Amino acid sequence: MDMDTSKKNHKKVNLTSSNLSEEKLVELHKVLPEAFSENKIDWDKLRAVLGSAIDERIEKFNFSWAGKSNAIKNVLIPSKATLRPVKDESVKFDESENLFIEGDNLEVLKLLQKAYFEQVKMIYIDPPYNTGGDFVYHDDFSAPLSNYLKQTGQKDGNGASLTTNRETSGRYHSDWISMMYPRLKLAWNLLRDDGIIFVSIDDNEAHHLRMIMDEVFGEENFRNAIFVSRVKKNIQETDTVKALNQGVGYILCYAKSDATLVVPPKKYQKKEERWHAFDAPGVRPTMEYELFGQKPPTGRHWMYEKERAMTMIDAGDLRLSPNTSKPQYRLPASEETNLDTNWTDVIESDSTWIKNGGKNPKLIQRMLQVVNDKNALVLDFFAGSGSTAEAVLEQNYADTGSRKFILVQLPEVVDVKSPDYKSGHNTVADIAKDRLKQIEATFKTFKLAESNYPENAFEFDPTKSEEENKKTFESYLAKAKQAKLFDDTKAVDMVYENIVKEGLSLNSKVNETKLGKNDVYVVSDGEKRLLVCLDKKIDDKTVSELTGKNYKGKVFICLDSALDDSAKANLGLNVELKTI
Repeated sequence: MDMDTSKKNHKKVNLTSSNLSEEKLVELHKVLPEAFSENKIDWDKLRAVLGSAIDERIEKFNFSWAGKSNAIKNVLIPSKATLRPVKDESVKFDESENLFIEGDNLEVLKLLQKAYFEQVKMIYIDPPYNTGGDFVYHDDFSAPLSNYLKQTGQKDGNGASLTTNRETSGRYHSDWISMMYPRLKLAWNLLRDDGIIFVSIDDNEAHHLRMIMDEVFGEENFRNAIFVSRVKKNIQETDTVKALNQGVGYILCYAKSDATLVVPPKKYQKKEERWHAFDAPGVRPTMEYELFGQKPPTGRHWMYEKERAMTMIDAGDLRLSPNTSKPQYRLPASEETNLDTNWTDVIESDSTWIKNGGKNPKLIQRMLQVVNDKNALVLDFFAGSGSTAEAVLEQNYADTGSRKFILVQLPEVVDVKSPDYKSGHNTVADIAKDRLKQIEATFKTFKLAESNYPENAFEFDPTKSEEENKKTFESYLAKAKQAKLFDDTKAVDMVYENIVKEGLSLNSKVNETKLGKNDVYVVSDGEKRLLVCLDKKIDDKTVSELTGKNYKGKVFICLDSALDDSAKANLGLNVELKTI
């Protein structure tokens, strides 16, 4: 069999998460093919196509900050990392469809892009408020995973400690914005067309967050700023302060599009029966009749037309006020009212689970009621102590819903002096997992980790030329000898890396079976099927079975060295063959 023919029938496995930059170019090429020349954008042609749609003004409204170009670049750089299943830190791993993912949320969001693109109905996050003592992760787009592992002490010994963002920093606000922008941009991709996002914030960055979200979600999709009660500080009578006590926090709410609709739930607010003046401002001739020998005051009218007013008088619901001798009508006692943006009846924080107070689950539960989707997939990528999971479970219990959650939390080290540390929790992620167990949640645990592929472990040296890096890389690969990696690697970890990078759900069913004479993992995600074989040699009988109609069009992944060219060519005619 011709070597070139065999190569045409198979390709390498996906080594990274979705390449968003390439995907956007493909989409643009479909819409505007005339703007491309030799598969690259021709700016002159693009300008000619867009014409008056291009804003040529030098001075125009623009939101910018130090580091914006790198923040945008961070969105587009694919992740080389993987998500490893951790069954012994899960509850009913094989049955649950809830996910707890431990790791840097930027890398995790990239790894979720393909499988969960436009699948999430609601996002709630409670990010660091940048108060001067908050931890703000410093992304390194040149080596993101290595940077994460070092900062969390998982590489090179104890690693570097996670640092807070102090006001003395020359890029105090810019650093916070640079952290938030790429995460919100990736979150936008995951939201359904009718999805909605809620973000808690305080005065430190509320104005900047509004600008970021206007840019990412579109200012036309801003729905509301919700006010919630904060725990008030205890100020002594003799204290002199610079500002009044801040009594509220904010939740910014953005829709994905016009397709996003909400259902304002009822808020319990008991009111006793009361009487109200029967006149209202405005001139309406049909409502300016004589009533009890009186006409409405100048510039005002009665509340209802004459026929209805007479019926109300007969029922005892309209009378002259005993105090003012003016017409008044009865307002019956009420038990509830439509919810508005004032949620100050719910306290924002909940100190039950974490020293500085995680979010009150009842607050997040109210958001779930607004979304009003019993089957919603809910994402929280600043999960903290896990309040969102508790809210999801409570609301499911309240309305027999079947909502699912995805929580993402950095393994941020807990202060050794804190009660949480003394009770056996080394990280915030540990606190969250323990909380999930205590509220009897079932969940699958995954941890962000280095790829099983040696290509992804190689770090290019920016001080060397492209040619020098290429030679070093080829030498590195020759020494790595990929097949030997599997001696020390759990096969299931490799399977899940392919699940992630092929874009299948982390809730896919994974079954190990025999196919011919080989051990094969069969991954099922709805109608999607993925077959992975890590044996060093694929038997002829296995090849024969895979060329049958039952496997037509299915993705089959194996070691490149496990098949000869003839087998690759034959398999490639029936399955989508990818090699490691």
